[in-house]
Amino acid sequence: MGGRCCRPFCYINGIQAGYHLPDTKNMEISLIILFFILGLSVGSFLNVCAYRIPRRESIAYPPSHCPSCGNPIKQLDNIPLLSYILLKGRCRSCGDKISLKYPVIELLTGLLWAGLYHHFGLSIQLIFGLFFATVLVVLSAIDYEVKLIPDRILLPAILISIAFLILYPLKIASLPVIAGIKPWWAIGGFFAGGGFLYLVAILAPLIFKKEAMGGGDIKLAAFMGLYLGGYVFIALFVGFFLGAVAGVFLMAGGKRSAKDMIPFGPFLAAGAVITLFLGPQMLHAYLRIAGLAH
Repeated sequence: MGGRCCRPFCYINGIQAGYHLPDTKNMEISLIILFFILGLSVGSFLNVCAYRIPRRESIAYPPSHCPSCGNPIKQLDNIPLLSYILLKGRCRSCGDKISLKYPVIELLTGLLWAGLYHHFGLSIQLIFGLFFATVLVVLSAIDYEVKLIPDRILLPAILISIAFLILYPLKIASLPVIAGIKPWWAIGGFFAGGGFLYLVAILAPLIFKKEAMGGGDIKLAAFMGLYLGGYVFIALFVGFFLGAVAGVFLMAGGKRSAKDMIPFGPFLAAGAVITLFLGPQMLHAYLRIAGLAH
């Protein structure tokens, strides 16, 4: 008979010959696990950046150490996520509590890396998505801690992202990374995201008699627009919604008053990540509810 046998086993000259089809499902799971582990490691590094950059300390030296007692952290005690669990959230040297933010950032980064691989597969868009999400995580961690989005990270990230657009004339995929929209949408999203929050920053003091938006938030929204294009408006809406919900809960719990400033960067970042994964579906759902699509 001509052609290749489509069964896993066939007989040639009376001898059973076997071959195994690639187990793509197991390979996919293995790669998801790999990206999760890589993300945990990146998250551990982001913790160092989030702690040291606002303090203008070197991220390379000295090696990792306990912020309470100053003792160096041993390699076995510096395994992302696992060490926190084994040490029961305390420093081995002084017994002081380790902030929960460290394992949270590691876990979040690991989940994002695994999720982005699952979403994009092995592609250049995956590289863009990983860069985008990683920058969002470290900026959110810093803003949450010190209520500041540092230009030392954000401005180089914007320049690198604009450089990604140069790939398009070379017939290589470029930004935005959502829904296959064209590169000029990245430029439009840059000005739309930053411009909208700039407008909010101008109008809010006139209406509410207090500052509602910082310059870092404006630049962060512009950065988001490069990756999301016009979908940046969905990200901003989600960010405002999440921020409002969090504010209500904090005030209800007595942890914040209406006069207190809440760092907005983490909510913008959350809106950006949700939109990165679900933006087209959210837009379609809205259009259906509004009766503008079937």
